[in-house]
Amino acid sequence: TLIRYLATDTSVWTDNTWVIDSTPVECARSRETVKRSDLAGWAQYGYCASHSRFFWGLRLHLVCTLSGLPVAFALTGAKADERTTLTGMFEDDPGLLAQRPGQILIADKNYYGRDFERSLDQAG
Repeated sequence: TLIRYLATDTSVWTDNTWVIDSTPVECARSRETVKRSDLAGWAQYGYCASHSRFFWGLRLHLVCTLSGLPVAFALTGAKADERTTLTGMFEDDPGLLAQRPGQILIADKNYYGRDFERSLDQAG
């Protein structure tokens, strides 16, 4: 809430283009650490294509303006579907898109799909 309040007071908040992506948040490397971690059950094994490696941890999903101002974020398990997570982020904050008809979203191929694009169009 505080981040959103401060963000709306800047000129970049009104930017009509957002960049969307996710990044791994590695929480452990050794098998022994994975077994003892308090994140066991929430963190998962996942694959990071940009680093060509598997990791154990979480995934940070971020929506930001072209200048890097965070608009929305979510922390999920490593295997969470990026399209579902983004849709959930917009559903959790319906006013975010309601105030911005025709918002431009730039994302990588993990966010591609006709059904997904149709659901974004219906959300505005």
